[in-house]
Amino acid sequence: MSTAVATRTRLGFISGLTFFLMVLAALLWGLWQLALWMTAANQVPVNSLIIQGEHRYLSREQVRESVLALPEVGNFFALEVDRVQQQLLALPWVYQASIRKQWPDKLRVYIVEQPVAAFWNRNAMVNTHGEVFRAEHPELDLVSLSGPDEEAGRVLEEYRSLQRFLQPRGYEIERVHLTPRLSWELTLSNGVTLILGRDDIEARLQRFIDVYPGIAERERIAYLDLRYDTGLAVGWKQDEETDNDQERGTKSDRRA
Repeated sequence: MSTAVATRTRLGFISGLTFFLMVLAALLWGLWQLALWMTAANQVPVNSLIIQGEHRYLSREQVRESVLALPEVGNFFALEVDRVQQQLLALPWVYQASIRKQWPDKLRVYIVEQPVAAFWNRNAMVNTHGEVFRAEHPELDLVSLSGPDEEAGRVLEEYRSLQRFLQPRGYEIERVHLTPRLSWELTLSNGVTLILGRDDIEARLQRFIDVYPGIAERERIAYLDLRYDTGLAVGWKQDEETDNDQERGTKSDRRA
């Protein structure tokens, strides 16, 4: 009797184990099929792209085209948000990009545009963080900054400092230039260039403010050289035109 009971017990255990293994195998097979379905190309495509953020110079169409250019966009599950982010950061006007997938088929994109501060070296721009970037742009009313690329942040900060000093006194800056010898030059909105040198910039600007109103025929001034312990040197537009005429005449004589 005990032998029969033991046999039935063993058979029941084997049957139960077999059933459990079959259920487990069926579950694993189902999960595998689900994984295949989820990763199959175009099985669950991204059907909705939601673009957020304020954009003045970057169009939504540019963002959309950049995202849809990714082949992975045809598969919601295979699409990696880091990949989309890198794709968008490659657009010149994009400063930051945040991506989020939303079940079942939506992709949310939040764009922070480049906070442009000034033109840089004629063919680029610099943002408010002192970083140089290159992008196509409409006609912008911005100050022009120039100098070595690695000094962009410094030039921007110097412009802000000079503007805070000059603007309350009625002068607007049109251009700030840092020479390769790290000497400062700036051009005012009235066309006058101030050569300031490296040191004592504020004191030299104060000298300009004190002296400039008393100079006769100010409209003829091309530049003021303030790199002196006292006083300044004046360059006249007529002198520049005369020098250019003389130079052209010299070249003509040489050609003759």
